[in-house]
This record gives sequence, C-alpha cells and structure tokens, in this order.
Amino acid sequence: MSDGLPGERPAIGVVGVGHLGAHHARILHGAAGWRLAGIYDTDPNRNLDTANQFGIPVCRDLEDLLSRVDAVTICTPTESHFTIARRAIELGRHVFVEKPVCSTNAEAESLVDMAAKSGVTGAVGQIERFNPAVNAVRDRIGSPRFIEAHRLNQFSMRGLGTDVVLELMIHDIDLARWLIGEEPVEIRAAGVAVLAATDDIANCRLQFPGGCVANLTASRISSNPMRKIRIFSQDYYTSIDLSQKSVDSYRLSHAGAEPSAKEYMTLAQSQGRRLARWTTPVAISDALESELVDFHDAIVGKRKPRVGLDEGAKSLRVALDVVDACRAAAKR
Repeated sequence: MSDGLPGERPAIGVVGVGHLGAHHARILHGAAGWRLAGIYDTDPNRNLDTANQFGIPVCRDLEDLLSRVDAVTICTPTESHFTIARRAIELGRHVFVEKPVCSTNAEAESLVDMAAKSGVTGAVGQIERFNPAVNAVRDRIGSPRFIEAHRLNQFSMRGLGTDVVLELMIHDIDLARWLIGEEPVEIRAAGVAVLAATDDIANCRLQFPGGCVANLTASRISSNPMRKIRIFSQDYYTSIDLSQKSVDSYRLSHAGAEPSAKEYMTLAQSQGRRLARWTTPVAISDALESELVDFHDAIVGKRKPRVGLDEGAKSLRVALDVVDACRAAAKR
C-alpha cells in the first residue's frame, strides 16, 4: 500500500486474470499513475503466467492481495463480484468492478450504499463510455430521438453461462442511458436460446420519458461481428462503428448555414435545405486504459469516476428488466 506521501503512486491489484483481467494487468503494469502490487486468481496457472510476464507477486488469497493494495480491479465471473467488492470496501479499498457490476439489483444497491458510507471510490467497467469514437461526437448529437444498436459476436465458449443481455447488450443499454440522460419507462423485449441455456440472441425496445426510443439487438452466434450504434437527433444523424472507432455523421440544414466546406460535403439539396456529410476526426485511444486512468484520477482527485457504482447499478437494473421481459415474452 502507498503511505499517503505526496507523489506516491497508489498500489493496485487485479482479482481474476483471465481474458480481461490479463489486459488489466498489462495496462496497470505500464501505467504511470499506478503501482501494480499483486494479482490473485483461483487458477494457479493463470497466476503464474501473468506474474511471470510482468514480474509481479502472486498473492496466496484475496486477503493477502487486499493487505498489499489501496485499490483493486475485479475481473472475475459476475457471480463473485459482490462478495469480493464487499470485502474490499469493508477494508477501505477502492474498487473497479467489471460489468455487469453484480448479479442482482440488491447486491448492486448494497455496494453503492457501502461505498458511500465508507468513503471509497467505486467504478464500473462500462467501457463504451470511453470509446474515442463516442466521445468525438457526444457533444454534437444534442437530444436523441431514436437510437439503434447492433452488437453481434461470433460464437465463443467464453461467456456462455451469462445471458446475452448481461454479456453484450448491457454495453448499449448503458450507452443509451448515458446519451439520452434518462431512465426508460417502458421495456419490450424478446430473446432466443440457441446453443446455451440462456438467451443467445435478444432484442429490446426502450421507451424514454422524453420520447426517445432505443432499439437494441445483441447476438453471440453471428457469422459477421458488428458493434455499431446509430443516433438520430433533430436534423442530425450519426453512425458510430464502435469496433473500428470511426464515425459517419449527416446533417440537414438550411443552404449556406453550414460551417466551412472543409467540414461538410453536400450530398443533396432540395427546397432550400441541404443534406451534408460531416467528417469527424477521432483521436484513437485505448478505452480500457482510459477507464483505469479515470479510476486513478477519481481516487487521487477525490471525485466521482465517470461510471460510478450507482451508474453501474442503474444499467444493471435495466438489463435485468430486459432479461425478465424476454422470459415473459417466451412464455406467451
């Protein structure tokens, strides 16, 4: 642990060094703001592989790891998030929990309450909020009227134990909530289990109080991977490829009202209005690294992280409502 001296880097540990946790360890090992003090995984082979790769200590158990650090990132299966995060918070450790934050609403609400009372920083890994393509256009989209998202993955054994809504769609649920700035008031959904016991394909329609509708589709048995979100606002449309980190934007405006020709390319003109393509440069960055930097800066600056435990809990609540709606639809 750090001793609180000015300039001392906070000590951090990673719990769970599987596919995602290994990336956490890689980034934290090279991060200027953090000191990676240890890792812990229930699989001894994962421990050794990661420890040897980065020259960091393997901790004998969770308590050993928590005794060495100021903060932890939790990259274990979802069902263990609550138990690990609760123990860390009890010891006054800051927590970064990968999505979904917990398995149930009650668990998530308990963590929010515990962190607030303990004065620790809690963040949730909703990585798309840090996607540079999203951040390149967020201030331009205004108030969305309609959002459509497709998140399609090829089949993989990893994650089959989790419903596709909690594994994949929750990313777009969180983005929609964030971009619209409201919570949905009506949810319609349907899902199909193809290879797993839980849904492999799901679609939902979220109605928001201001009138915006979000239509979200997620699949983990697609032949062609896709991560795209399309946002329609007043006179403005943008399509974001979340995988390629690229943006296509279009604007309907009065002739002569656009900025310089360097920013717009007119595609069509009719009755004094122009449909123009808006070129948007994207400064490429590593979204996971940006998340962990934000977590660090929130701790050091004593501020809320961009995605706090409360935000993770709200997105989980909507996702679980979508799961329930899918199950209800299947019974009809």
